[in-house]
This record gives sequence, C-alpha cells and structure tokens, in this order.
Amino acid sequence: MLVLLAAPPLWAAADTLQCNRQIVRSGDPIWQVARKCPEPFWQERYDRTTAADRFGRPLELQRVEVWTLNFGHRRLMRRLVFINGRLARIHSLGYGVNYVPGSRRCTPNELNNAGDTVAEIYARCGEPDYSHEVPTPGQYGYHGGRVESQERLSWTYDFGSRHHPRELLFINGRLHTIRTERR
Repeated sequence: MLVLLAAPPLWAAADTLQCNRQIVRSGDPIWQVARKCPEPFWQERYDRTTAADRFGRPLELQRVEVWTLNFGHRRLMRRLVFINGRLARIHSLGYGVNYVPGSRRCTPNELNNAGDTVAEIYARCGEPDYSHEVPTPGQYGYHGGRVESQERLSWTYDFGSRHHPRELLFINGRLHTIRTERR
C-alpha cells in the first residue's frame, strides 16, 4: 500500500504532462498537443544542424519548435520541445504567473530572479526595451559529422534614470549573463 502512495502520478513523469485533464507524452505529434494544451504564451522556432560536411556546410537539419506554457502561479511553467513536429522533451521551469505573461514590468532586483529562459523572463518582466540577435562566428572544418549552432540573443531593460540598464545575453534560449550597463 505504501509503495502505491509513494509512486508519483502519471502526469508527474518527466516525459508526460497533464493538460486540461488530458495526457500528452513524448512522441506525440504537435497537432495533438495543440488540441490538448492551452495556447503557449511563448514560442521559439529554429533549425538545428545535425550533420555537416568537412567544410562546415549543413547536410542535415532538424526543425526545433519550443513552446512555453503558463498554468498559473501555483503550478510550474512547462517548456515543450518539439523536433520535426513531435514532442521530444518536457522541461519544468519556475512557477508561473497569475497575470497575462509579459503584461507587467519587473524591477532590477526581480530581473535577477526572473528565471533562466527567455520565456520565463518575458513572462515576469515583459518585452525588453531593446533586443537584437548577436552574430555567431561561422563554424568551419570537420566536426565529426555533428555541428551545434548557437542562437544568441541580446535583450536590454532600461529601468529609468534611478537604475542602470541591464543587458541579458541568451544562448539557445537560456540566460547566459546579465550585465549592468552604464548610463
């Protein structure tokens, strides 16, 4: 009896998620997940090189789509990673928010604890004042058949004359650094 009580429920497994009382699993097609889960508040799409020739030219690509779902401030946000139209991974993020994600601004102190992904920071701090993609140096030469490209994004939040602006660098959707800028 105790073994059954100690076992986690099905929806708590790392490769499953309960959305609107329905279960989604790794391997489900993106259209099925879209029918079962709430609309994501954040989406990212990019192509990932999985094989290259000896000159670094892509031979094989995977289409990656990332959705971030907010279930409210009492539940964790979820990051769903789809590869070529199939659910590949489900990641738990920090607790969600009880307002429309991206609808309010945070303070400099809140920014430091807003999360580790682009979506979490957007949810808690809203649109940045400035953003741009950071060029990535080209990859040349033989890479053993696998090339990992990096998506690099810079966001800047300007908190007004009483605080220094903060520049955030994201690599592949994850927060890499926060740098305080001078005025």
